[in-house]
Order: sequence, then structure tokens, then C-alpha cells
Amino acid sequence: MDMIIFGGQSNMQGQTEALPTPNEPVTGAIEYRMATDTLIPLSHPVGEDLRTDALLGAHEGHGSLIPAFCRAYIAASGREVVAVHASKGATTLSDWAPGSRHYEAARDKVLSAIDAVRAAGHTVDRIRYVWLQGESDALKHTAEDTYLADLIAYKNALKRNLGIGVFGIIRVGYFSKNHEADEAIMRAQERAAADDADFVMLTRICAKLSLDPFYLNPHAAGHYNNLAMERIGETAGAALARV
Repeated sequence: MDMIIFGGQSNMQGQTEALPTPNEPVTGAIEYRMATDTLIPLSHPVGEDLRTDALLGAHEGHGSLIPAFCRAYIAASGREVVAVHASKGATTLSDWAPGSRHYEAARDKVLSAIDAVRAAGHTVDRIRYVWLQGESDALKHTAEDTYLADLIAYKNALKRNLGIGVFGIIRVGYFSKNHEADEAIMRAQERAAADDADFVMLTRICAKLSLDPFYLNPHAAGHYNNLAMERIGETAGAALARV
């Protein structure tokens, strides 16, 4: 069984317009919930609120990209999946620095998930991480080199503490009014995937979708709707399966 950790801010957390329908569980996938220490069928809404909002579940119980991602990953790889949602909206990369409360909450949730999967009689063969974040850093005007250095440090800590084998990047889209600030984050993410073999660029589709109102949540500026989440998840999940 492959464990896939989903990290980032609100577009990874899930902030769509509604609970998707139909909403059938993903065949071959389970989700770990730390608050109840349980493994449950994977369906919307994904995630949970933990440790005074250090981690948050899908906003208002709506949709996220995770079921579509796992469905595509399973179809392309033939592997069963346990999904670990470890995201929090409105966070910068520095908020996830090793030792921060967000990092420690995510780390502890993953370690608990590993224990739960093994206790249920499964084997965790591979641990993979998927990242969709950077909108808040664009708003903050985080420098390209700073974001890149912090992203590498974050990945290296996850390797040490959790043994992740692949750090997949869903490249961020346009979010701020200053597109150059968004593109600085995109360039940093591209450099990470080009220069460090631990990183894999899964998809660049967010740049296009983020500029098309058809794919945006009408109730939350800069956030994707369920249709966009399906496209992002399917594209990225199939790409990770090919790694």
C-alpha cells in the first residue's frame, strides 16, 4: 500500500463551492483520521481540524482534489492508497518550517497513520508527498531564492522524519494581483524539480485554470471549484503514478 500525504494551503485543503455529487468512495483508497485514529473509505469531504487549527479539513465540508487524485493514481499504478490530509489554508512556506506547529501536527499525523495502517494488517511500501502551496507567499512577495531554499529544507526534514521517497509538486497558479510575485514562486518550484531528484513536477495546469473564471469558486476569490479540482487531481495523480 502507498501512503500519499497531501500538504499545502487552502487549494490543497479544499475550498470549493459545494460538496461534490455524486460522492462515491474511491475504490482501493482509505483516509486516515487522527482525531478518531481510524481508517475510513476515501470520499468528500477529506481532512479534519486538528490541534487548534494547525491542520484543517476541507472548508465547510466541501470538495478537494484528493479523491480525484487517488482515483487516477490507483487506475494508473494498480496500487492501493492511504491518503493523509495535512493542509492548512492561508499559510506561507515559512509556517511549515521544521519545528513549527503546522509541521509538527503534520508529522505526528503521518506517524500515527503509519501505525494505524500497520495495526490494520497492511504494509506501507512507499510514502509519497504532494504539495500545492505558494499563494500566500506570492501575496507576501517571498523572493524566489528564499522560497526555493525553504522548500528544500522542508523536503529534507520530511525525508529525515517520515522517510518520504518522492516530493511531488502541483505548481501553484495565479493568485495575487501581481503576477510577477506568483511567477517567482512558480520559478522556484520549477528549479526545485529541475535541480533536486527528490522533487517531481506533477502538473502545471493551475496556471491556466486560475485565469479562467469557469474553474474558480465564485464564493472565494482565487480558489478552485469542484470541476477544477477534478482536473488538477486527475492530472497530478496520473503523473505521480508514472514516477
